[in-house]
Amino acid sequence: MPQSRKPLTLADARSVLQHGTAKLWSAAQLSDDERFPRFYEACKARDLLQGLPRSDAVQIFRARAKHTLLLADRARHGWSATTVCRLCGEQEESITHVLSECREMADSRPSGWPAKPMNEILWCGDRVAMRTAAKIVWKFL
Repeated sequence: MPQSRKPLTLADARSVLQHGTAKLWSAAQLSDDERFPRFYEACKARDLLQGLPRSDAVQIFRARAKHTLLLADRARHGWSATTVCRLCGEQEESITHVLSECREMADSRPSGWPAKPMNEILWCGDRVAMRTAAKIVWKFL
């Protein structure tokens, strides 16, 4: 008779990642088919995208996946010949440029906009920062 297993928590998932996945997954007696779903469910519970309006969540998801309509992402996929920002014409049009560097978008950013790295805002930011980032990208496009 199979032994019942307790649900994998986010703390357990982090521990697995920090201390070597192969050793701990085998110690947890998880089959290959059980590893990803349990880890995914533990992470999904903590993802702040679920509390955002759908349009904002889609923008953040696209930014995380580097699949936005910005020229840097289009060029990476072969859909654009140039990556120069359409507004300022100075730098590559990337998510980091639009959210923190483009001088033409300075009025769209709130005063005191976080000087954190964009990956930190997109993955670990609070809902307000994520929603603000999504609105800035929508305004740019």
